[in-house]
Amino acid sequence: MAMIDLNGVRLRNRIVTSASLLGYGASKRKLILYGLSPIAQWVPLERFGAVTTRTLSVEPREGHFSLREDWSLREFPQMLRLYGKALRRVDAGWMNAFGWCNIGIERYFDEYYPRTANLNRIISVGGFSAEELCTLVETVNRRAEPGDIAAIEFNVSCHNVNFSFETILEDVLRQAVPLSRHPIILKISPDEDYVEQARLAQRHGIAALTAINAIKALRLDPETGEPFMKNRFGSISGRAIKPIGLRVIAELRDAGITLPIIATAGIRDFDDCREYFWAGADAVSLGSAVWLTRLPLYALGPIEGLRIRRLIGRIARYEAPAAIAAAWAEHGPAAASGQASVSSAGRGEAAPAASGEPAMVGAGAGGSAAP
Repeated sequence: MAMIDLNGVRLRNRIVTSASLLGYGASKRKLILYGLSPIAQWVPLERFGAVTTRTLSVEPREGHFSLREDWSLREFPQMLRLYGKALRRVDAGWMNAFGWCNIGIERYFDEYYPRTANLNRIISVGGFSAEELCTLVETVNRRAEPGDIAAIEFNVSCHNVNFSFETILEDVLRQAVPLSRHPIILKISPDEDYVEQARLAQRHGIAALTAINAIKALRLDPETGEPFMKNRFGSISGRAIKPIGLRVIAELRDAGITLPIIATAGIRDFDDCREYFWAGADAVSLGSAVWLTRLPLYALGPIEGLRIRRLIGRIARYEAPAAIAAAWAEHGPAAASGQASVSSAGRGEAAPAASGEPAMVGAGAGGSAAP
């Protein structure tokens, strides 16, 4: 199988899955769903460019939900009440506040990693200090051989754990990145100085960026004033934030950021993917806009699964216009983390239109013609 190389992050195609939505990529037992979405049961996950795990911490964390996996039918109402304080449909998207609920990285490798060898995996990790991220990287180094996973993703931009990651980011990058035997992706948030964080990423050897993390948000019960989320604040994702995701990626390219970018914000169909490619993304990630729906509509899972399989195939066969292809070539194996100079993209020159397509939005994407 021909692989796509994004500065060392090797993907089977340009469409991946976002962290957490598919759990750990496998079920623990038959009839137990392995992620938040029953729709995932109808999609062969090995067909994705990569599957991103739930964010893993050094030790198990309940966060704002529960680590239980043995709910009986009688206990389903209790489970749904817990879900209601950690995940709600709001407006044109979804609000969540799971707070890194996960079984811990060692249990992941013991219980799930061996059963997902057919997947191209991105292992998402999160911690509250450079020391924790170093421990997580060393654990992945010990448990996964180079080439057995696509990358490690640093989730150091989550709002649902009530921590200011900006205070540790540079220490994390300086200490943890050099330890890794695997490419590292940095997930960035539009609620922070994402351009500066991307520049830090380039300087410290990050292979690629994921943009964007969900956006900090609040909803209140109009009768009682009680927050929807157990954590009070949550993070909003889905269709509501797609224009923000496009803006962030275009601004990163306008600022001369040349690292590959995996886009994730409100992506549902082929046209969404193409919009992100024009904005400057090198790959796209399916999140809540695909995997979550109102409870009765999960009965349509087989139909939605077929739609997703067709989308994967369409992206795999996509022949990009010349301007997009040139940008992808620049962000491929030769992309230099910490590159001091930028191409004409960084100087704000737009690429000419190709094959009747409009010029790309974002100077970095539009002006990255091959030399």
